[in-house]
Amino acid sequence: MDPITITYLTYKAANAVMSSLITMPTISQGKKQRSGDSVIESTAKANAVKLNSVIREIAGTFKVYPDYLLPPHLYFTNKKYQWSEMLLCVGKGEYDIPAETVLVGNTRFSALGVDADYQIFPPGADLSGVTMAQWWHTASEVGLTSAGRAGLELNAEFTGDSAATASSYQFDGNTISIPAGAGFFPAGWTAGMILMVYEKQTFDVIEGWADPDVIKGDFTTLQPFVGMKIEIAGDNAGEYVIATYDSVAGTMTLSYDDNSQVNGLLTGSQRMSIAYRGSKYEITYVQTDTNGKITAVEVNRLTDADEVDLTWGGFTFAITNDAVVKLDGSGIEGGWAGPFPACPYGEVTDTVEYDVMFPQGLCLVNSSGVLQQISVKLELQWRDINGVSWTSVQKTYTGKTVDQIAYTETLSLPASIRPEIRMRRVGAKSTNLGARDVVQWYGLKCKLSAPSSYAGVTTIAVKIRGGDRLAAQADKQISVKATRRLPARIRGAWTEPVATRSIEAWACYVLKSMGYTDADIDLVSMDALAAVCAFRGDFYDFSVESQSTVKGELANAFRAGFAEMTLDRGKIRPVRDQIHTVYEHMYSPQNMVEPLQRSFAMLRPDDFDGVDVEYVDSTTWAKETVECRLPGDLGMKVEKIAMEGVTDRTRAWRIGMRRRRMHRYRRWTYGFSTELDALNSRYFSFCALGDDVPGYGQSAILLEYLVGNTVALVSSEPLRWVDGQSHVIAIRRQDGTLSGPYPATRISETIAEVPAIDFEPDTSWQTEPPHLLFGTTTRWSYPVLVASINHGGDNTVSVEAVNYDERVYADDDNAPG
Repeated sequence: MDPITITYLTYKAANAVMSSLITMPTISQGKKQRSGDSVIESTAKANAVKLNSVIREIAGTFKVYPDYLLPPHLYFTNKKYQWSEMLLCVGKGEYDIPAETVLVGNTRFSALGVDADYQIFPPGADLSGVTMAQWWHTASEVGLTSAGRAGLELNAEFTGDSAATASSYQFDGNTISIPAGAGFFPAGWTAGMILMVYEKQTFDVIEGWADPDVIKGDFTTLQPFVGMKIEIAGDNAGEYVIATYDSVAGTMTLSYDDNSQVNGLLTGSQRMSIAYRGSKYEITYVQTDTNGKITAVEVNRLTDADEVDLTWGGFTFAITNDAVVKLDGSGIEGGWAGPFPACPYGEVTDTVEYDVMFPQGLCLVNSSGVLQQISVKLELQWRDINGVSWTSVQKTYTGKTVDQIAYTETLSLPASIRPEIRMRRVGAKSTNLGARDVVQWYGLKCKLSAPSSYAGVTTIAVKIRGGDRLAAQADKQISVKATRRLPARIRGAWTEPVATRSIEAWACYVLKSMGYTDADIDLVSMDALAAVCAFRGDFYDFSVESQSTVKGELANAFRAGFAEMTLDRGKIRPVRDQIHTVYEHMYSPQNMVEPLQRSFAMLRPDDFDGVDVEYVDSTTWAKETVECRLPGDLGMKVEKIAMEGVTDRTRAWRIGMRRRRMHRYRRWTYGFSTELDALNSRYFSFCALGDDVPGYGQSAILLEYLVGNTVALVSSEPLRWVDGQSHVIAIRRQDGTLSGPYPATRISETIAEVPAIDFEPDTSWQTEPPHLLFGTTTRWSYPVLVASINHGGDNTVSVEAVNYDERVYADDDNAPG
């Protein structure tokens, strides 16, 4: 069967899926200082690809977990939410998939609103405009680390001293120097580094009472203006905004960021450093003495937006011993993470995505617990993997939140290449204990060329966002309940594909997928089986997901309808084991070349006394077991049966009870041989057997028959009549089929009278005359089902059969208690 041999994907595609799943990062909370919310991951998943496995085929209706056709594409939006886009394979062929059966975990997609979407595409549909059908390769080197982090942590550290420890400093213009004998700046400081400089001056703070407090002093170094965002260090430390400024009087008032006025400052003479927020200055030049010791640095002042203040006039000349000069770290360049190839070997791309995450949030929590804004700068570089020069992309991330945040950035390359990517942090982590500025390189992806359609399979494109509606679920796999669409037979003709659970439709599909045609199939028997199964509600619902054989698959399907597959006269024919009322053929000593052999198997202590049937239940879609017992069964030795394709408890029980009753009531076996007569019968033909054992049926030749108001049959042998018993007689037609049995009345020792017969016997002896089988109504023959017919090659045919007993079918329409 075709679906049993087709493998899922090319090795490259399948391996890419597996790689992406193995290295899929999970989000780490990191060290917590204050509780914050995690990024909302998109945790929906599909079934992982199995290399070289078959494409799933569904018979009837079944719940399945679609398989990845391409690696899932994960990306972040709005700093908080992670989306997942997936293209999945439902199975080979066409399906009806009701919207209410498309689930993630146990939740319907429709219940997720704008947080989820899906589209189902028939085989061969054009997917070129579907974003979920894009192939995004995830670089395995970026993401989850052995230390348990969600990504590669990007660090920038200065190994020397981060703060100057001079006993005094001199400020003059754009120069900060250390007087002789007062010390030196730390070794390793260089142009480009960022300093935080707190030059304290004495200011008078005047109580404003109902009005804002007033600060009076020399503001030449500050160069204040209304609206300037400032930071005060020392006395009255905090972040403020200049509300008013009087350059003539040398006074100013402050407000908070919400425009409320500032009162309650420490009044009187106070030592304070007042500067742009951050108090940042960029080193432009380093001056050393003859021994290489750093004695002075020239600086540019930075605004609160970290831009060079081109209007700044420099420091007013001052020498102070309580100033603080230390590295901010934002000018320190970290070591590179990478480079890593974004593409697999042999592939090229022109689009790269990379994800960065701040697992502890991004902010500064001051001593009062107030969140303050903080920034982190990252640099990414790329080049052709065979190239030399790098191209840089820098991006600054600014935040004021303790919640995890993450970003997905897109890098468009000028041409399709196999790029390698590296990334680093520009600026060290803040040394402030309240800072949260850890950053991780969470993911690296590139877009590859993907198929625009998938022939022969139904696909489902899924887009789903992580959110609270999924957070409580343990199982987040995507599932669908699909019903196969196949050609069906109505009134002896094939239809266009329809949604069907028919055993016949599936069996014929399997056969035709292997090249068989209608001429190779006994469609009359198929239609008869379909009619019985439809009336009874017996279906075949199964997902074929592993290698099998045509014979094995047909056996499973037919077994769901109490049938078996046979090859009969060159055609594939289903045979249903069922109640019979009409005999097909008759065999007696008159056409047996050897005596009938009978064997009875006694019940033994080690025989099965129960059957357990394992099946997949269509309510839970989990494996369930139903016990099948007859009265008196203790279940000491139980036969266990796995019923593939049966998803209903009652029907699984019926099959199990049929099996249990066969153990109990099919104890006789029969063996006999004929010339070529037995070739008339088929597997499981319902036949009547006779032998010469006294007390059982008696066989003879019909010599003559006389027709009047009744029919008189003349036997070649004296008939053994039993007083007080009712008798019957059966006649073998010329084609071997059985006519009767008819109620018989004694006329003489060799003549029996019957009301009528349904054919005209030929007693001319120009052909073999009819045979008779005579006896009481309960013992005139052995009713059997033919189990096997074998042509010996010497014009003899051997037959094996089992006894027919209606008790075998007693639970076919019952239900478990």
